[in-house]
Amino acid sequence: MDKEPTNVSIVRNTIKVFMRSLGVLEGKKTFCYDCTYAQCHVIWETAQEQKISINELAARLNISKSAVSRTVEDLVNKGYLQRTPNPKDRRYVDIELTKNGTETFNEIELNSRRYFEAILENIPQEKHSSVLEGIQIFSSALYKVFKKDSTES
Repeated sequence: MDKEPTNVSIVRNTIKVFMRSLGVLEGKKTFCYDCTYAQCHVIWETAQEQKISINELAARLNISKSAVSRTVEDLVNKGYLQRTPNPKDRRYVDIELTKNGTETFNEIELNSRRYFEAILENIPQEKHSSVLEGIQIFSSALYKVFKKDSTES
């Protein structure tokens, strides 16, 4: 077996630490209140709009419509989301936050802000801009590879 290039090893190990620190591997809810990460993301995206469709949620989250539908169903059952017929096309439904869903979003947003503020507090102030730039560049590259892989599947 060939030795892995140092940069690849650093990226791989850093991402493993990110995932572990966010609790992704154990499904911990670092800042997602009483929701799974998937539910948290659906609530977050729904909160960005007055109403959103399953198709739009799937596109934004880069997951299948069936996975989004299952997650939405769970959130409807928890009382965080409601479905309403789309007035322009009755074949579609719009997803909206309920009052309880809005309160949950506010809690998620507050917890998320506090969590990432604490992370930034542990980075020297003079490094903030370079760290943020690096995260944005890495995120863009990750998205490009993800999109490429998903179209090849």
